Amino acid sequence: MQPETAMSVPAPTGADAVRRAALIAALDVVDGGVEERFERITRIAREALGVSGSFLNLAGETTLTIKSQQSDAVFGPVIPLQDTFCGRTLGEQGPVVVPDARVDARYADLPMVLGDPNVRFYAGVGLRAGDDDLKVGTLCLIDPEPRTLDADELELLQELGIWAERELLAGADEDRLRTVLNGLQPAEVQVPGYRITGMSIPHGLVSGDFHDWHRSGEDSIHLTVSDVMGKGMSAGLLAANIRGGLLARGDQDPGVAVAGLEAQVAPELSRAESFATMFHGRLTPSTGRLDFADAGHGLVLQLRDDGAERILRSSDLPIGLHPAGMPRAAGSLVLRPGDVLIVVTDGALELWDSTLASLSELGSLYRESPDVETFLQRVRARVVEHDPGDDLTVVVVARESVEAVEAVESVEA
Repeated sequence: MQPETAMSVPAPTGADAVRRAALIAALDVVDGGVEERFERITRIAREALGVSGSFLNLAGETTLTIKSQQSDAVFGPVIPLQDTFCGRTLGEQGPVVVPDARVDARYADLPMVLGDPNVRFYAGVGLRAGDDDLKVGTLCLIDPEPRTLDADELELLQELGIWAERELLAGADEDRLRTVLNGLQPAEVQVPGYRITGMSIPHGLVSGDFHDWHRSGEDSIHLTVSDVMGKGMSAGLLAANIRGGLLARGDQDPGVAVAGLEAQVAPELSRAESFATMFHGRLTPSTGRLDFADAGHGLVLQLRDDGAERILRSSDLPIGLHPAGMPRAAGSLVLRPGDVLIVVTDGALELWDSTLASLSELGSLYRESPDVETFLQRVRARVVEHDPGDDLTVVVVARESVEAVEAVESVEA
């Protein structure tokens, strides 16, 4: 691509400038301080192209932020946009090469040309973001001596610009992934006589946990809690894939669904050297019966209305580790009026002593809370005080007591 030779196009203003500033904010790099991933690029640019300075700049609405600079003369880090080469070339479509700014009417009046560092040569390539590829900054070179770039040097600058652009967009991609994965949270479901709710708190950017509930038929609710080994992006992607595979089997018996899911995802889990625990059940609200398959999860607490409690343990191995062809154990329980089922991932154990005794502590916290919302708030508060160091998910299935149901019926009558 040849450098621009026409008169510079003024920097986008108004709505474009506001959008540019919003895109930069979404990239989440302005306030991050010096980052080696950008320093490496500007360092290579300066050394390989033999100039006195190289810069990675981000153009806001009215100011320019220098994210990375390799230069004897230190600038900024924030300067007025209109006083910069980058600000005046934001409207350009291709790379810009200025052999001698002193004799170029477009740039001769710039402070950095008239005074220190007495810039004569400038070259820059745009960095773009957003669906419409709006230019949000530049990777540029300066030098006090007039010069130009040959074809190979210009190509190198453009390749470095692509590298810088991808590094900038990495933050936006993570935000997009986080938005997608957070959007996988189940929608609220209304079940007369029951309260079904929960939460998931990732340890990092995204969670390897997932939970879900949805209606199936006229009198059936499927609910799931799963935990992929590990944390972060890879665990989150595996969890999203597992969730999708399970939803495709939404009407199947829990044991059949888990077996079919395992056949589908086990190869991927093996390649990733990972596995997933899962509690997957089907609740019949009219009877309170919950049929389930527990693939190595075993973190299920049933609180009875009479004050007793029971921990449901698993005898099966996680998905990805269970021997092929070996049937899984089927389980069932009945939630009587006033009973509560709490299903968690192992991050919840880290809020106390990391053992199954932590489930009893969690049960005590539930019984001490006036309602489910308060219980979940208290769990969140404990996460702040006792960082579990892991993703954490809590799902609650509470069947209303006979007294509560009678009170509602009395009010409705």
